[in-house]
Amino acid sequence: MNTTPKENEIKYIREALNQFNKEIVGDDGHTPLNIIKYDENGNIIGGILGGTYWGWMYVDILWVHENHRKKGVGSNLLHKAEEEALRRGCHHAHLDTMSWQAPDFYKKHGYSVIGILPDIPSGNQKYLLMKALQD
Repeated sequence: MNTTPKENEIKYIREALNQFNKEIVGDDGHTPLNIIKYDENGNIIGGILGGTYWGWMYVDILWVHENHRKKGVGSNLLHKAEEEALRRGCHHAHLDTMSWQAPDFYKKHGYSVIGILPDIPSGNQKYLLMKALQD
């Protein structure tokens, strides 16, 4: 047993699982979906990082600089990502967020909580949310 594997060993495990999945349900078609928003001086003020796979969009990170929050930047980034996901044929989106981050923001944009991990970290929660992108 090795608790500090080398990078090539980690890569091997990832590729082995991907191959197994591919044999069962086909290629996931994973494509990154990353959008960056800049201010008039070319400074990064926000971004959404995620991707699309098996007809789903996922959001890994949505971040907006504190000086630009509550001004529609996050909403615009999420909307643009969902538009691109639809263009790619996605039917749903999923993400997770922490209790101190943005669960209400995502609920406002049509996402529903489908799971909660309690006490992570202590006294907080992690929310799993999803949204149908197509009717």
